[in-house]
Amino acid sequence: MYDFVIIGGGIIGMSTAMQLIDVYPDARIALLEKESGPACHQTGHNSGVIHAGVYYTPGSLKAQFLPGGEPRHQSLLRSKRHSL
Repeated sequence: MYDFVIIGGGIIGMSTAMQLIDVYPDARIALLEKESGPACHQTGHNSGVIHAGVYYTPGSLKAQFLPGGEPRHQSLLRSKRHSL
């Protein structure tokens, strides 16, 4: 039995899992991925750019949320909670 089940092992699925671990450290989390490893589908085929939000309509959800992604990305890289 799991508390959360995440479908997809790309950047969104992995980020969601990490956020859930931070908020619910005792939760049992299952991450399901149909490929042989993480980021083998859409995440592994994009340009690899983390957008800053400057090109989006001011006040839109993308413009609001994208600037927060870069500090979280840097935090993830410094945390060593990955195999990169």
